[in-house]
Amino acid sequence: MGAILIISLLVLMLIGMPIAYALVLCSGITLVSTDFADLIIMVQRMFGGLDSFPILACPLFILAGYIMEGSSMSQRLVDWASCVCGRTRGGVGTVTIVACAIFAALTGSGPATVAAIGAIMYPALIDAGYPKNSSAALVAAGGALGPVIPPSIVMIIYGTTMGVSVPDMFTGAIVPGVLMAVALIAANNLMARRWGIEVSDKKYTAREVLGYTWKAAGTLFMPVLVLGGIYKGIFTATEAAAIACAYSLLISICYKSMTFKKLFEILKKSATVSAMGLLIVGSANVFGWLLAAGKIPATITTFLVPLLHTKVLYMAVLLILLFIIGTLMETSASVVILAPIIVPTGLALGFDPLHLGLVFVIALVVGYITPPFGVNLFTVCSTTGESYVDVVKGLVPYILTVIAAVILIAAFPVLTTVLL
Repeated sequence: MGAILIISLLVLMLIGMPIAYALVLCSGITLVSTDFADLIIMVQRMFGGLDSFPILACPLFILAGYIMEGSSMSQRLVDWASCVCGRTRGGVGTVTIVACAIFAALTGSGPATVAAIGAIMYPALIDAGYPKNSSAALVAAGGALGPVIPPSIVMIIYGTTMGVSVPDMFTGAIVPGVLMAVALIAANNLMARRWGIEVSDKKYTAREVLGYTWKAAGTLFMPVLVLGGIYKGIFTATEAAAIACAYSLLISICYKSMTFKKLFEILKKSATVSAMGLLIVGSANVFGWLLAAGKIPATITTFLVPLLHTKVLYMAVLLILLFIIGTLMETSASVVILAPIIVPTGLALGFDPLHLGLVFVIALVVGYITPPFGVNLFTVCSTTGESYVDVVKGLVPYILTVIAAVILIAAFPVLTTVLL
């Protein structure tokens, strides 16, 4: 049964079938060919995979992200970041990374971060002397912080799939997220020196800093409200997502940047994106059930533990595999398909479930900015008009920086557990 399931999935993916449909079809082929159970079980398992309170957080955070992307929040955020940290070498690039990091804490989405911040910062980077392709590349790299800095939709999916506490994953991801942002800022500063970009001579008075801070206060308070409420146990991740939707809508109305027409378009867009994501989760639940029924994870664990007999060897192989898979497959699909197969081996070797889960998710995020299918690449190309090949050339130093940060996080588990 296991061979039919895996082989049929690989064949369907190789012919270009969307991953959600491939998961459903390969599960159906397995059930029909083996007579293991009635096909009605597929419907029951798909519904069971979605009938989960934590999963409800995914469409709500997606909606909140699109509301913020469609409002003036990103402009106010950039203005505030410019006056706070723009007076450094490569200051405009630093502002880009800081704005991406904060916007990531608002949305949990890489593409939304790229679209919202890129539209503002791409022209500013060019005016500051950055090459066009490197300007787009920096925005794409900053967008990779979206799934790393909590709240993260990918972490919610991993937590519900593997039974790891989502609030603990959010807490554990804070230090890795900050580390990755600092690494990107350092890389930006080095590249700015190479291009001869000088320190900005624009100075802000205390009155101007207070003014920009006041204008951005509503935006800056949102991650404090959402994440603070989760960490303090005031509300769950799903309740926090609902609060994020209500708060972002309220703020966008207060900023006078939301209309009924725009809201209707946002609802349509978020419904479409959520539907495809939830279809992947539901179909993956059927796939995961068949994996477990065929004892595939247990068989793989029994086979791999003697081969990958040390933690270092296992982690090295895991990172290489995830770096490759992340470039070829959508991140949420990678989590629901691969985690039940690969993670049990790591747990058998004694890895902490939280650390292993965070490394798993963060390593896949490298695929957001890596060709051929990096979603941030396509988003930044459509936002800026730069060619795909040129952006990839500009991304090389930032890809290496992100990979180095992931290896550091994997090597030192304390980085993911220090705040717990």
